[in-house]
Amino acid sequence: MHAIQAGLRDVMAQAAFDTPEHLREFFFAMIESLPGGILLADRQGNLLAVNRKGSQLLGLAGSSLQNKTCWGLLSQKFGLTHELAALTLSGGRLLCEMEEATGGPEKRCILVSRNDLQSPFLHVAGFFLSLEDVTFPALMEMHLDRRKRFAAMQEMAEAMSQELKNPLGSLELYASILKRELAGDPDNERVAARMLGAVRTMHHLLDNFVTFSGFPLPQLEELDMVAVLKKSMETLREMAGDHGILMESRIEPEQAYLLGDQALIGQLLLNLGLNAIESMPVGGTLSLGLRTLPPDKEHGALVELRVQDRGAGIAPENLQKIFDPFFSTKGRNRGLGLAISHAIVEAHHGLIEVESEPGRGATFRVLLPVELRAATGTSRGKDVRADV
Repeated sequence: MHAIQAGLRDVMAQAAFDTPEHLREFFFAMIESLPGGILLADRQGNLLAVNRKGSQLLGLAGSSLQNKTCWGLLSQKFGLTHELAALTLSGGRLLCEMEEATGGPEKRCILVSRNDLQSPFLHVAGFFLSLEDVTFPALMEMHLDRRKRFAAMQEMAEAMSQELKNPLGSLELYASILKRELAGDPDNERVAARMLGAVRTMHHLLDNFVTFSGFPLPQLEELDMVAVLKKSMETLREMAGDHGILMESRIEPEQAYLLGDQALIGQLLLNLGLNAIESMPVGGTLSLGLRTLPPDKEHGALVELRVQDRGAGIAPENLQKIFDPFFSTKGRNRGLGLAISHAIVEAHHGLIEVESEPGRGATFRVLLPVELRAATGTSRGKDVRADV
């Protein structure tokens, strides 16, 4: 910051401003050129100016700012009321969410910070709010927090499997001997057989935990994601049909390539698809989508996979728990499907998030990086739809 201020003083010293209008034009050009959004307001919060980036972030193109306050504008765009109190003092910060200006289902995370104007002139007073799009960093922070919980669960699963394998092996041996000794006693033999079956079921569960705790490294190869998605849809279509679920897809690019493990990516799609099928009543609709996102200053090119159901949705208090191993709102399963999905995405250096409202279904969004060595292909916005 001190270097910027020093540089600005040097520019001011070298520049020749013949009139106050020239000086005003210089400052407005500087504000317009800033990479972040700026809302300039007087002491009462009345809007004086919004730079181009701020207008873009808030979707203000073509809107009049006359007789508007920054508080009214933020309340309208973010649906906030009392939360705005965090911005009444200099240095205040507030993280806000808003819908995409394009009307898409994604939400943007905007960090709003307040700075009071510093001036030796008494007639100049006010403040400005800086706006920064932190959507991708916010996803990264949630992902890293989830990763820590996941690692702790992996350690627990590994320790549990090591502690229980030996006594279960002994139980299985003794149950086998007991079943053989009771071969002439049908009733007791049946009891021993059930004991042996239960022990073997516990062995199978422990094997799953071992697989979970020692997740395999992906075998990378160049994948045609359009073909991978269509293949997964063929499998899911049969399962969806058994449950009376309709399927639809939206595949925007004709080609989308990345480096990945075909088996693991296929398992990811099946896990998310099955989770969606189990969440919906008979006659629901499962939607799968694929598109590519161009690189920007925060990330390289991405392939986006989207799995959307129209089921019961997820309660807000569970949104940050559903990727935790063994967490489940469905009593009939072990809660490992979404945890393993998270591990697959993590192994491919990607991100996974979920958006949901109770009663309105859920949308799982996976972002996978496109490596530079992978072919890029072309995108022409082709729609492919299939129903069952």
